[in-house]
Amino acid sequence: MHELGIVFSVADKVLEIARDNDLTEIVAITMQIGEISSVIPDYLKKCFPAAVERSPLFAHTELKIEILPARYLCHSCGESFSLEQFKESGGCPACGEQDFLELLTGRECFIKNIEAY
Repeated sequence: MHELGIVFSVADKVLEIARDNDLTEIVAITMQIGEISSVIPDYLKKCFPAAVERSPLFAHTELKIEILPARYLCHSCGESFSLEQFKESGGCPACGEQDFLELLTGRECFIKNIEAY
């Protein structure tokens, strides 16, 4: 479960930002996770209490997770489409291309926002 390592990395980065900005409490951390990333959002949430133990700044912190949808770009016709459309058509829904497709979004894992004071 690499989610524990991710949670610790996020906690370390947030603590660094808190120190640099003289923050006294972290209210919420919003993370964005790609739909087809290898990160499992439920595991992140289950591991988050381990990060809370690292600092009293996290005593009342909420972990928020936003899922970013996977989007593809067809280099044959220029069409952009979702993972669902890809699955339904077996390729580009506009032209049927299966090889010249680029994944644009969906594998991300990053901190979007930190709410603190």
